[in-house]
Amino acid sequence: MVFTRSDVGDVPVGRPSGERVLIEEVSEKPLALTYGSELAEERIKHEIRESDANIFKKGFNVDVRVQTSGGRPVAYSIMEVHSVIELPE
Repeated sequence: MVFTRSDVGDVPVGRPSGERVLIEEVSEKPLALTYGSELAEERIKHEIRESDANIFKKGFNVDVRVQTSGGRPVAYSIMEVHSVIELPE
């Protein structure tokens, strides 16, 4: 999973924040990001706010539930973050 839009700023954990992510294996379009666990949300928001690296240059290995409407993916719910990697330029 990679970020295409990050709007978390000072949004507290547990509140919607407008992030969009791309998981190419599921959809060719970026979709809304929701959190299926507080731990996953805390880890991702920590990477966005406190890491030295640009969030758009990171990849996230996650467990995800795909939320659908009419059989088409509309959002991702992140259940667990396994690892965060720096992407090549």
